[in-house]
Amino acid sequence: MNHRFLISIIISCFALFNIAPAQNAGSGKSANVLRLSLEQAQAYASENNYDLRNSATDVEIAGKMVKQNTAIGLPQISAGVDYMDYIQTPTTVIPNFLLGIIPDSTGRSPKTLEMKLGMKYSVSAKVSLSQLIYSGQYLVGLQTAKAFLETSKQKNLKDKVDVRDRVADAYMLLLVIDQGLEILDSTYVVVNRLVNEARISFQNGLIEDIDVDQAELNRSNLEAIVTDTRNARNVAYAGLKFIIGLKDGQECVLTDNLNFFLAQVDRDALIAQPFDYRNNIDYTLLKKSDYLVLMQYKLSKTAYQPTLAGFFSYAQNAQRDEWNFFKSSQSWFNPINWGLSLSIPIWSSGSRKNKKKGFETALKIYEKTTIKYQQGLSSSTDLNQRYSQFLQTNSDYMQSIYTVLSSKIKLTKLLEKF
Repeated sequence: MNHRFLISIIISCFALFNIAPAQNAGSGKSANVLRLSLEQAQAYASENNYDLRNSATDVEIAGKMVKQNTAIGLPQISAGVDYMDYIQTPTTVIPNFLLGIIPDSTGRSPKTLEMKLGMKYSVSAKVSLSQLIYSGQYLVGLQTAKAFLETSKQKNLKDKVDVRDRVADAYMLLLVIDQGLEILDSTYVVVNRLVNEARISFQNGLIEDIDVDQAELNRSNLEAIVTDTRNARNVAYAGLKFIIGLKDGQECVLTDNLNFFLAQVDRDALIAQPFDYRNNIDYTLLKKSDYLVLMQYKLSKTAYQPTLAGFFSYAQNAQRDEWNFFKSSQSWFNPINWGLSLSIPIWSSGSRKNKKKGFETALKIYEKTTIKYQQGLSSSTDLNQRYSQFLQTNSDYMQSIYTVLSSKIKLTKLLEKF
């Protein structure tokens, strides 16, 4: 492998995983080692990937929001009991309606009278029923909540597909690097032997010292490539663990091989499949998001509509000078009432119309998504340096394998129907 391919691999790792290089990834020394095929790795990720956990939580929250909004329009029943004990009965001052009739101690009639109203003890028990009859905001808000739930479910499905494909891409990338390392390790054995043979030939006067230096330089370059490749392997391995959702103490071993995946690549069959953008998951999610914006726009318009609600109330009240509420001979009073409540928005200082303008602007936003499919091979030949030619060819081969497998993942996803 040459340095150009190594750099592209490392960049791919950071783009896929967004993590720092691991120091001892893939050592396999931990007792907690999982043997994973690609299918098993994807299944494990569907249960343990951190992004998918958050996405599932969003769906759960959206479902609770639908239940919460639905409950607003259902009958509301409330009950309560109030008990009061006046330590000192409140006194009310009223105009003296007996002015001139009842004199005070001075023989004059006072202008006001002091009266104690109420009993020392009182109990009130009440049951009330309320029902929302019409509310535009409730009806549209409920539809919006349901649309948000469907969007959250679709987003969760898209996240599952994305994680599935990210696992496949990371899995195959790691296999490509491992196979490249096997080739580099076997090549190093040959190059190291050539260095020793070159030294012996130089001592016997068969070659010049520059030939020995060239052989040692080739070995030194190969050692640097091997070191860089191992570092890239650590990054790829740590990234795969992160996507799958493995903890720090867990390790994994890949049981599938490159030949297994290469045998599944059928370019003609993939290209021959018909493509309908309406079945694409990104387009489906975009349409649901567009509908959600429309519902939010309608919700803002319902702020101008009136709200009608009905209510019914039944109560039992009693007041006593003595604490004898359980005596059947004492009276209880039963007020019963029902009614309607109509709320009509008239003026809000323009606050609702500002919201309307914002939603109209949001309604115009519509983005089209496309998925770029790229596949290519890069190679160069140098007849004067066969050793470099071998490394270059090997590098290009490894890169082409990864490109083909990665492109197959993207194309398969594009052709899926949802």
